[in-house]
Amino acid sequence: MKKIILLTLAVFALLPAAAQGNIENAKKAAEKARLATVDPKSASKPASWINFGKKMLDAYNAPLKEFSSVQYKVQLSDLGLKPKRTEIVQIEGKSVEKLSFENANLYFDAKSGQLLFTEVRNAAYPDALEQAFGAYKKAFELDPKKGKEVADAYKNISGKFQNEAAFYYYTQKLDKASYMFEQAALVSAEPPYAQLDTLALFNASVAARLSGDNAKAKDILNKCLEYGYDSEGKVYAALYYVTEATLDKAANAADSLAIRKESKGYLEQGIAKYSLNQEIVINLINQKIQLQEDPQEIFDLFTKAKQQDPKNASLYAVEADVRAKLGMKEEAIAGYKKSVEVDPKYAYGYYCIGKFYYDEAMGFYDQAQREDDNNKYEALVNQYMDALVQCVEPFESFFNISEEKNNKDVAAQYLKIVCYNLYSAYSRQDNEALGNQYKEKNQKYNAYLKGE
Repeated sequence: MKKIILLTLAVFALLPAAAQGNIENAKKAAEKARLATVDPKSASKPASWINFGKKMLDAYNAPLKEFSSVQYKVQLSDLGLKPKRTEIVQIEGKSVEKLSFENANLYFDAKSGQLLFTEVRNAAYPDALEQAFGAYKKAFELDPKKGKEVADAYKNISGKFQNEAAFYYYTQKLDKASYMFEQAALVSAEPPYAQLDTLALFNASVAARLSGDNAKAKDILNKCLEYGYDSEGKVYAALYYVTEATLDKAANAADSLAIRKESKGYLEQGIAKYSLNQEIVINLINQKIQLQEDPQEIFDLFTKAKQQDPKNASLYAVEADVRAKLGMKEEAIAGYKKSVEVDPKYAYGYYCIGKFYYDEAMGFYDQAQREDDNNKYEALVNQYMDALVQCVEPFESFFNISEEKNNKDVAAQYLKIVCYNLYSAYSRQDNEALGNQYKEKNQKYNAYLKGE
């Protein structure tokens, strides 16, 4: 038995050296393959470049080779892998266990122990993926018949760039994330694979924008449009944001005006294709107001769309959302009510009506708390209660019509609060009948939220 234990310990003791050997051997193989690409006798052969590409991918994978089968933290002890350091870090507000090894850091979900990310610490080459991509690209140039093999390699390389990008994004290294997302997209777009990962390209712009590099974000977003990708209007809206972000650098009023007109131009391009994209519509209306232009043409688009599709409840609700954001409260509530008139099963419309009256009630409540005149105070309290009453029925319709649990939970939460406040108010007024009515409703929705 002692010999077995000693043998096992000996194997474990060799693992770190073996891990380091993986990297050194991979580098030696890659450099040997590189020689064939500069040798005049073999540099013209596509096989030389494909082999170099493979060896560079092997070098990229080398620091992580010993962890290739690890999916959960518990597997590390089975493999005899012991970290140099363990710590709890926060990623996107989530507790993550970071285990540091000689060549890599592994990040595990602190609760489930599932592997989330791997981070190379001791890379064989910092640009191994770029070199691999260049090698396969050269091979395809020399022999287009190698298309299938090269396309498969591009797909693999793009995926690895994506993994790198995701790690950098979630750890807030946004400039690196943007670069990796962009590389993933460009590799995927390259023939013979030629299947642009449009989401990766868009994500590259998001990461660049979040990092504060609006110029790069704008460049990438324009590439999205060049490739024919607009994400149903999101690219135009994003171009508006990154252009507006340069306003603080404007030297004078003329420059500011030029920037606003440019950003408005992106919104106009977007609305020409997506006339009901709420984000574009709202920003375009606001921009027209900033430029002292008439926003009525936007509402004319809604009118035209409703004429073409009069039974589309969402058209009335989206227009009402826009009017609400512009402070046009009466028009907004009329639009929400029209949406459920057109389609009595349109859950969102009921939610908006309930929320409209709830917000109105809270406004009256705040005013009442600041009012010293007793008569005015009583009037505001009555308005507060009337608004609360008006939001109960639409919230209950929202609860009853919705199939999604999350929607039901939202409706129940509002109803629990509203009905309790009404019960309390009517009880203070000695109105027992109405007080009990809302007390029962409060108990009903409170029990639902508790799962009873």
